[in-house]
Amino acid sequence: MCRSTKRTPSQVWAGIRFLRKIAAREGLPPVTHSRSEGFQLSEDPEVWVAYERAIFTTELHRITNVILGIIAPHAKREPSDEWVRLVLEQLGGVKATLEVLTRMER
Repeated sequence: MCRSTKRTPSQVWAGIRFLRKIAAREGLPPVTHSRSEGFQLSEDPEVWVAYERAIFTTELHRITNVILGIIAPHAKREPSDEWVRLVLEQLGGVKATLEVLTRMER
């Protein structure tokens, strides 16, 4: 897309974010993306769900990596730190929710 529009990646993503806002405001279907179809405005709810699940899976991996790579070592070194205990509890809840959303059957 960058090559064909002669725009930078950040400009392309800004444009896509803008289109998503306009589509939502105008009552159009959400702008989704898949490797096989690229960006699209599909009327098929299955396409929406697949895209949402892909986002939840990505965020689940990111949260898991933050917990394992940053928060857990902090908690191990400072077990009495109230901040890190709160963060672990809250992110644990987020992680559990994302796991449920990625595994739910429709």
